Amino acid sequence: MFAPHAGSKFAMQGGNSGTAEVELESVKDLGSSARHIQFSLIFLGPEEAPVAQGIYRLDHPALGALDLFLVPIGKDQSGVRYEAIVNRSIG
Repeated sequence: MFAPHAGSKFAMQGGNSGTAEVELESVKDLGSSARHIQFSLIFLGPEEAPVAQGIYRLDHPALGALDLFLVPIGKDQSGVRYEAIVNRSIG
């Protein structure tokens, strides 16, 4: 669902911080099996984006609105990187 959208932009609702544009940098399989799907989503946001972990609403033109638990994993001159880990049972 996410892999085809790597490189695309999402609008991240930051609570009191307003909206920031984040880019889906990568989608990585974390060892999915026949019964579970596990993957990591890495987003890059602007330097002034919120840096607190929490649930954020992300809006995407093709995927619609998603609520994801994002954890900031680094901040540098490129901006703030966030990771979301998704675990899903199949079947």
